[in-house]
Amino acid sequence: MKIFLVRHAEGKSTGLNWQTPKTALSERGVKQAEILASRLSKFKVIDLIITSGWTRAQQTAEIVGKIINKPINIVEEIHERQQSSKIYGLSRASQLAEQYWSSLIKNRNDWNYKWDNEEESSAELIKRTIGFKENLIKNYSQKSVLVVSHESFLSGLVTTCVLGNKFNNNYFKNLFRSTAIENTGLSLLIYREEQKTWKLWYLNDYSHLSSL
Repeated sequence: MKIFLVRHAEGKSTGLNWQTPKTALSERGVKQAEILASRLSKFKVIDLIITSGWTRAQQTAEIVGKIINKPINIVEEIHERQQSSKIYGLSRASQLAEQYWSSLIKNRNDWNYKWDNEEESSAELIKRTIGFKENLIKNYSQKSVLVVSHESFLSGLVTTCVLGNKFNNNYFKNLFRSTAIENTGLSLLIYREEQKTWKLWYLNDYSHLSSL
């Protein structure tokens, strides 16, 4: 089983405002998705696309799916870490946003930390990646699947595939935090069913954006 991982293309107001589940792609993001789709059209191995239901991921998947002519399945469980509604859409230069970010950094070693009750903890995010990994093994044997999701979810998925499901240790936390993925960055995980092992073939290849 081959699992191609893609982080969604750039959303509107990236770096200026906190993105929301409904943040759409920017003009640059649309171009990124089109360039990615052109690259993926040469692969000739992808059977289907699975995407997060959040707007920027779904738009990326739709652009790619149209060009490579593959079906798209929306899987809600692979969205980005759920954050507080007080943060979504907020200017990153605002005092509240700065307080929020400072609090996240201060509590980064507590994987059960939540800024408020609306938020999802890092531990809850990782549990979603474990569930999705098991879903892939169960339902997509011998398939080549393109997964369009978000940086934190994809970082968690890569980490659980490489290191397993025991996430309360420093090795796991360090790999998770060190796994950076650019917009439309492409990674490949291969699952060898006879050995029940995952191989990380490559990570965060965004060379297709060199001309953008």
